[in-house]
Amino acid sequence: CANYLARAGLEVVVVESARTIGGGLSTEEVTLPMFKHNLHAFFMRWTPDYRLWTDLDLDDSGVRMIQPDMQNALPTSDGRVLIAYNDRERTAQSIAGFSGADASRFMEFLEESERISRTVIEPLRFAAPMDQDEREQVLRSSVDGRRFLELSESSAIDVIKENFGSEAMRALVMFTAALRGYLPVLDVPGTGYVVAQAVAGLLNCLIVEGGSNRLALALASQFYRHGGLLRAGAGVAEVVVTDGRARGVILADGSRVIARRAVVSNVPAPLTLLDMVGRQHLDASVVEALDGYMWNGEALFGAHLALSEAPSFGDPAGGAQALNLCLGYESSSDVERDIAEVRAGKIPSAAALHSSVPTLHDPSQAPPGMHTAFGWQFVPSRPEGGDASWWSDELRENQLGEMVDTWTRYAPNVEGSELARAAHSPLDTQLAVPSMFLGDRHHGSYHPDNSYENRPAPGLADYRTPIEGLYLCGAANHPGGSVNGIPGYNAAGVVADDLAVDKWWKPVDVRDHLRSL
Repeated sequence: CANYLARAGLEVVVVESARTIGGGLSTEEVTLPMFKHNLHAFFMRWTPDYRLWTDLDLDDSGVRMIQPDMQNALPTSDGRVLIAYNDRERTAQSIAGFSGADASRFMEFLEESERISRTVIEPLRFAAPMDQDEREQVLRSSVDGRRFLELSESSAIDVIKENFGSEAMRALVMFTAALRGYLPVLDVPGTGYVVAQAVAGLLNCLIVEGGSNRLALALASQFYRHGGLLRAGAGVAEVVVTDGRARGVILADGSRVIARRAVVSNVPAPLTLLDMVGRQHLDASVVEALDGYMWNGEALFGAHLALSEAPSFGDPAGGAQALNLCLGYESSSDVERDIAEVRAGKIPSAAALHSSVPTLHDPSQAPPGMHTAFGWQFVPSRPEGGDASWWSDELRENQLGEMVDTWTRYAPNVEGSELARAAHSPLDTQLAVPSMFLGDRHHGSYHPDNSYENRPAPGLADYRTPIEGLYLCGAANHPGGSVNGIPGYNAAGVVADDLAVDKWWKPVDVRDHLRSL
């Protein structure tokens, strides 16, 4: 958002609470010196043809993305490994080792998913949300739109089970959908469309050379280049409101930043409006809606390892070299177990992990010949009905041990190559990135009732707030989180319209686009 508005000629100041910029794009040495660990965001889909990449001239920033040939892998207890490559034919061959029917269906579903993602899903994401009636009316005018609506009627799990028969394939697609923040709602009708996103994205994951924080630095350098100013080390304590208008912010250190035209917050709406603005400035209906805000319900617990050698599954294909590893989800029932336990506020009874060895693809993130690895486990954001403070030091260490045990169950050589380990709990996430309340990296649930015109609440979905001159640009607004930049892109367009600033970028009119299909 800040980059777009700065390039539009506005004087823009970005205020960051941490001493280093990046938020979820953090890369730190938490185990041993010279071993770099990405604590939040890891893989993403910023390619040189991504809209924000081209708009913001990131080719000129020096940042480089890496796309490994081997993308996703799911090892099974019988020694087989299901592998998704960035080559669809090789992927189908691997799937055929589990089910020939699934391999054929995958090719069909992949082609359809890529097309619907391109024609329907991404245009809907890169625009302020329409209300449900208008959205459905426009979508019904095209074959792809009607297919999107058909998928959306079902739950993600039902769509997956209807299309794939082998348990390994079902688990891999469920896992890929869960990585988008959908674990607690995968079985909820209205989420089936995410399967198209998951399958379309199964083969095109990338990482940032040097660590995820390099992307944040690239965005910051472009921001500086166009006149922006960054302030780090003191977060916003209060949004100053007089006569119903946002006039600026007071920082945690007591200093003030005066806003001549607008204040834009990427902090979730409940924290921005209830805490920073104050309930006294809001109608009771807004307070009630935000008090009942639907947070995501799950968070990630991270186990980070410094290793003397790369993990190995011992399989001929070298499946542990895949960018994303699904460890412990071998069947749909494994995923459904975690859905039920996380939703009940229980720590999952088995430590299933999203794992990776980033240094296999980017050796610069560890000393020569050494490696880093991580595992992320889905855990409840309110364990046993509490909050992130539930994670005591003892519980952190116990959880870390169980997660490393999962690593060694699939890659036994991890045990002998471990040099150091570090835990990163949802409490650590909340303390490091306060906007990730409860460790919620997506700033809210993807339940259908918390999507589109209802995200974060009716009347707030268009990035405006009841406070004149105050806008929302974070993941609590449509289309949600992950490293995509889209809420900020959409919010920049709204701010530019309200301030009568020329939009140098060229947004696509989503209504015209969908009607033209």
